[in-house]
Amino acid sequence: MGDLTTAMMSVSRARKAHNGLVGAFFIQGFLALSYIPRIPELIDQIHVTFATWGLILGLATLGGMLPLLMANHFINRFGTRPVVQLMFTLVSLTMAMYGFVNNGWMFFVLSFVQAFTMSFFNVAINSHSVVFQNRIGRIIIGRFHAAWSIGAATASIVSGALAAVIPLREYMILVTSIAAVGLLVASAMLLGPTEDGHDQEKKRAKSIGIFKTPRYVSLLSLGIFCGVFPELSMMDWSAVFAKNALHLNPSQVGLPYTIFAVSMIAARLSIGRLTRNRHLSTVASKAAIMGSVAMALAVFIGPIVAGVDPLLAVLVTGVFWVAAGLGTGPQVPSFFSATGSVPGMSTAQAMSRMSLFNSIIILGAKVIMGALAQGISVQVAFIFPIATYIVASVIASSVAKRDYKPEKVTGFPMTSPIDVIPD
Repeated sequence: MGDLTTAMMSVSRARKAHNGLVGAFFIQGFLALSYIPRIPELIDQIHVTFATWGLILGLATLGGMLPLLMANHFINRFGTRPVVQLMFTLVSLTMAMYGFVNNGWMFFVLSFVQAFTMSFFNVAINSHSVVFQNRIGRIIIGRFHAAWSIGAATASIVSGALAAVIPLREYMILVTSIAAVGLLVASAMLLGPTEDGHDQEKKRAKSIGIFKTPRYVSLLSLGIFCGVFPELSMMDWSAVFAKNALHLNPSQVGLPYTIFAVSMIAARLSIGRLTRNRHLSTVASKAAIMGSVAMALAVFIGPIVAGVDPLLAVLVTGVFWVAAGLGTGPQVPSFFSATGSVPGMSTAQAMSRMSLFNSIIILGAKVIMGALAQGISVQVAFIFPIATYIVASVIASSVAKRDYKPEKVTGFPMTSPIDVIPD
């Protein structure tokens, strides 16, 4: 390693901040996915149909849009760490109430608040990770998103294992309490307001109206939606698919997502090696095609094999879920990394604008997904995310042509790239 990343940040400080980011992303992934295997139980608890469930999920994203109009200003004023700590505390308190809801309206209100606070948190923690990546001069964002996936997979396994022994109410209180404490510990290691460069970012940003958003940001917005929607679909509907199409029991319905998530982890941890001689967006473009084919095979072959033996269906389709996860892994890191290269916009500003547009699209997409699941079948509904993989591939290829180099676009004085941890 070199001696300093900049005149103000030592190698030991960089390593500490790196570990804090890994911990924060892990805990966020764990909490966000902690109730996924128990979605069928929650749907029964609030007494709604699949169509209503999809409508609730879609409308709740409105809550996630509001912070995207203001998060940039709070981050530029106070820095990322205070925003991360406050918003995650509120997310935890909101999700702890999931076990107490007994109707769709109550769940919608909680989902709306959860989306609001998590959106604030997402902009802050991802802006922090992109700025930190630029500061050390290496593409390492995949590690943070891999940590998120590890947390998500851990939650899926733990929730499935505890489904038969701990009621939903007690389970949600337990996991949200653990997550809140863990996040406060991890976030204490992040770069503080005097270290994260939000003042430099603020100076770089220009006042750009929403209707004058650069075309490149709009392209990234569509790209991040298409890249993340297959993952969101797995979060929202894989347990339902496993129950209805594969005929798995409550302790097994988390298996498809677990396999998918573990594969995403492997893909994201491999980004450093894969991008030594290739552009990250090129990797993402090719991976998306693989993900599209794999998901199609999984959702259409699985139910056929399940007619013979449900567990055999998991084994057979497991190969396809692995490939789908590998295809999904590079998508979010690729499009998020590009937010640090938008001329005239700070990282948080570009990410907020991109996330706002993305949320608007997701609002309709989740409703459509629910309507397809209710009106036809969950199996057919997965055609939607299969198609978005293909669009993500095309957009990622376009981004690659811009030859974006994160280590060259930064508001910090650079030395040579620093190996916080080896690839």
